[in-house]
Amino acid sequence: MRYAALSILIIDALRSMDQAVLRTLFLSGYRITTTETASEALELIHQHEFDCILIDVATSDSGDYGGLAEIRQFVRTSAVALLTAVPVESLIREALAEGSIERLAVPVLSTRIEHLSQPALLVGARLRPDLIQAIRSKGLLFSCGTTLQFAMNLLVDGWCQIVLLTADIAGITEPDELAIFHQIKAKQLAILATTLPRTPFAIICIRKPRKAGDYIALFEQISEN
Repeated sequence: MRYAALSILIIDALRSMDQAVLRTLFLSGYRITTTETASEALELIHQHEFDCILIDVATSDSGDYGGLAEIRQFVRTSAVALLTAVPVESLIREALAEGSIERLAVPVLSTRIEHLSQPALLVGARLRPDLIQAIRSKGLLFSCGTTLQFAMNLLVDGWCQIVLLTADIAGITEPDELAIFHQIKAKQLAILATTLPRTPFAIICIRKPRKAGDYIALFEQISEN
């Protein structure tokens, strides 16, 4: 496949993509489609095949954007790149400040586990046996994993109440804490994508490129994988 033959879908609710960059990509032979909403993107992926879907992380805060279910559908057919204009550390601080991610010590969490909105995503560097025992004692169905795709499938399909992911996300938890993901949109998925293993090159998080050449390098990497 020639790199210039790639078909790219860009979801950008804020219209933040540089028009000069888009023109350069188009003139370079890439088939570029842009949309502002996730619902329109879902319609497009059922009508056309895209090699890669770019999602501006800021898009997840717009009104027409559920996040997890949509991105799970995108990943089924295309490589997905979450683009962030700020460092991931900034996304982590934002998520903690807004309460979409909460830090909680394992002993405290164990006493509240059945009261979490379900299905609940819990992330920590290690899964302590006392937490597993607390989940079992409450009669809750749970599953453990190490990949983002695994977690996305379980959360969307909803067959278990607790999803446990082993991941050491700097700035979120100490060894005796877990992160509770109360909301899972592009921002939270971007944080996870920087830490969890890829399977293979299905979903990544990168700093938003500024030049057309940087986008082309990304597309070439996707094509090679």
